[in-house]
Amino acid sequence: MHPLTLAWRNVTRNHRRSLLTGGILAFGFASFTLAAGFMAQSFQGLRDNTIRSGLGHLQFADARAFTQSEDTPLQFGLKNADLIMARIAQDPAVRVVLPRLEFMGLIATAARSVPFVGVGVDPAAEKIGTDIPSTISTGTWLDSDARALVLGTGLARTLNVAVGDGVTLLATTPDGTLNAVDAVVAGLADIHFKELNDRYLAAPITLAQELLDAAGTVSKISVVLHDTGRETETAQRLSAALGGNLAVRTWEELAQFYNQVKMLYIGIFGFMGIVLMVVVFLAAINTTLMTVTERTREIGTLRALGARPRVVLTNFVLEGAVLGLTASAAGALLSLLISAVLNASAIEMPPPPGATRGIPIHVQFFALAYVGATLAMTVAAVVASYFPARRATRISIVEALTHV
Repeated sequence: MHPLTLAWRNVTRNHRRSLLTGGILAFGFASFTLAAGFMAQSFQGLRDNTIRSGLGHLQFADARAFTQSEDTPLQFGLKNADLIMARIAQDPAVRVVLPRLEFMGLIATAARSVPFVGVGVDPAAEKIGTDIPSTISTGTWLDSDARALVLGTGLARTLNVAVGDGVTLLATTPDGTLNAVDAVVAGLADIHFKELNDRYLAAPITLAQELLDAAGTVSKISVVLHDTGRETETAQRLSAALGGNLAVRTWEELAQFYNQVKMLYIGIFGFMGIVLMVVVFLAAINTTLMTVTERTREIGTLRALGARPRVVLTNFVLEGAVLGLTASAAGALLSLLISAVLNASAIEMPPPPGATRGIPIHVQFFALAYVGATLAMTVAAVVASYFPARRATRISIVEALTHV
């Protein structure tokens, strides 16, 4: 009889112990893959949100802008930005180019004035390359109206303004003079991060350039690609084509928050995974020890019939491998079922720190986690079978046959 066939028969023969041990392994498998799927989805969602927040896959700016702070507005601004953007847009990997002019100042009504953190954008390009237009809760996103503004709901609440109200923007130009322009609130955006929501202002880039008296100048140029993962090769190609003082950074180099959250998640889930594996292993070795103890007389009989200790030990190890693989298959089905239920439930998780809105729970299918969990559960079952069986095969045949 083939050793694997014998191992399968022994597993099914001791169905009570096998179900108990297999249930522990299947539960451990499902827990591991569900946690990994949730973590993978969190990373992907955080990555996509980071890229589509306006950061883009790539960001071009004056080399000094990435290492120094500006002493005056647009000290490191890019002049003749239209020519640079036209060259970038010709690259086949580029989906859309997002000019950005960052500025600060005061927004005023007849009753009060409040500091704001503003960004001048191309309204049409933002609809393609960012998720910011989808955050509009009242009114509309920016359009061809050069005097329209979008405010964060927190900033609008502080100013006590609504859609259609007129406001005045005041800011310091690069030469140090104070300039002001009038505008109309076109929409209110519910920005996820409260601190930004309380200061956020978006304006057409032409209006921002008029306010700063900086026609044709931008702070930086963000680039959204067709495919995530091609940032490095595209950055090298565009850098060679553009040359000059223009520097480029990928989103991973600029997204400090993403990198910190990723490392935190890896630490948390890594620790949880280690604890889970220890618990599964201890539970599996406990049930396996009871199984081997109950079969001590069987081991003595096999040895009395001439079976070597190594052969008996190999049989128990094969039983552990068969049980581990079977439990992994059951755990995979359980994990997929739970994932489908959770993904269809539309359960919303609480807002993360600093955010104003929760996110729906979603568990991604992460193939590598299923492979790793199968390997981990099989190894746990094999190791849990090896040590009790090794101990049992070392006792004398007479003692094994008389074991009660």
